[in-house]
Amino acid sequence: MNNKSLLVRIVIILALFTQVTHAAWVFEQISQTKNNWFDTILSFVFAISLELSIYIFTIFGKKTTATFFAVVSTLLNLLYYWFKVSFSFEFCSMIVISPIIPITIWYYSELVEELNKPRMGRPKSPPTTKID
Repeated sequence: MNNKSLLVRIVIILALFTQVTHAAWVFEQISQTKNNWFDTILSFVFAISLELSIYIFTIFGKKTTATFFAVVSTLLNLLYYWFKVSFSFEFCSMIVISPIIPITIWYYSELVEELNKPRMGRPKSPPTTKID
């Protein structure tokens, strides 16, 4: 893996982990047994697995699937901010911030695809053998 590819992968992971606390909070809110340490752990397991799924689908070139999961992540983000429904700075910020992840995933998918393509160059000539 070259430096560019490594850098793109690190930035993807950082971008995805910004969503973890939002997804975990929403998951925990729908739990039937709120304020239970086990539900808190499971909510973070859910959130991390969701965001890492987006990453895995992205690096394996499954752009449509990654985008689908990124949209789900965006919906969870919207639910996280939903309590500020009044038209305010916070509400407008929610509308701007929430779609950033799917847009980021879409463009990172393009970068990953480009970085994974074999370099176009002169084809190597086959090795020659000397016959005595």
